[in-house]
Amino acid sequence: MILEKLKTVDPNIHGMASTDGMVWLSPGLQGRIFCSIGDELTHKLDFDLASNPTDGFNNIGGNSLWPGPEGGAFAYNYPHGEWTVQDGINKVCPALTAESAACAVMTKDISMLNPKGVTVDLEYRRKVQTLDISGQTAAYGVKGVAYTECDSFIPKKDYSVEDAIVCAWSLEQFNGAEGITAFGKYAKKDAGIKQVINDDFYGDPLVRITAADGLFLFRLGGPCRLQIGFKKDCVPELIGAYDASRNQLIIRKTAIEEGTYINIADNDQKNGAYSTEDVYSIFNGSQELNFFELETIAPMTVRNGKLIRSVLNSRTFIYRGGADRLRALLEKEYQLNSKEIIK
Repeated sequence: MILEKLKTVDPNIHGMASTDGMVWLSPGLQGRIFCSIGDELTHKLDFDLASNPTDGFNNIGGNSLWPGPEGGAFAYNYPHGEWTVQDGINKVCPALTAESAACAVMTKDISMLNPKGVTVDLEYRRKVQTLDISGQTAAYGVKGVAYTECDSFIPKKDYSVEDAIVCAWSLEQFNGAEGITAFGKYAKKDAGIKQVINDDFYGDPLVRITAADGLFLFRLGGPCRLQIGFKKDCVPELIGAYDASRNQLIIRKTAIEEGTYINIADNDQKNGAYSTEDVYSIFNGSQELNFFELETIAPMTVRNGKLIRSVLNSRTFIYRGGADRLRALLEKEYQLNSKEIIK
């Protein structure tokens, strides 16, 4: 049983039913979220690493909440010049409170250092609620699980945005890379590729991307890890991925909110944190790492030059079924050209 296996890495794992599966909240794994359909996990979870964590970054999997940006002058992943995941994310475990059978909250207080030498004290909060998608799954003859999350970082002290910025950033990790197609839908259908994709990360992701008529496709896998941002400029509506080997379709959605979006790129950001506005991101772990991430990003609220908060509202939908059934679901529920995604 999946519950017994999950308890081997987190005895306090908390499960909530959703349609054909479960949404699992893990305070013992630093606040990660996982899902299962039937008795099979839909997310990556490295049980060996979870059982035997290292002193370095424990890349266990699931849906994690991080503070962005990753790189640049305000980077939380380069406090001392070398990439790291700080203890507030990597080691500190939250407290979990169940509000109902379908809703729970995880909270913790963390301290994060940025390259400016500023220690930023934050309240980390995740409110997770299951979604009933039984109408969809019945209509298309597929299985599914879904949830909504409200993630936030609220400063515990006053910080000028000259000294510190933060965005709530949800990184949802799945197994596989080669043969998987990631995609994004955007409302500004005539947008050029540079209006759609932020390629200011590393490598050349554009060689694996095509974009036209409000849809981009990102062929995952290949020899090199790659990452992209999905820009506010083109009015992004959703991202997703289709894994034919697992008969799995994933959709992630977040609405564009009021506030200041930033460039989350993992580099020195020579043009600065405000050089672009990322609403989503996709990480391709390539053949090397054999996992990928679908990521949603919040703006930050700034008032009178002070950092106030960053709040992210996201929804995740995971379906499993035959290719023809998933094509029909994509066409009718998400108005996507399914033949480009599921071939």
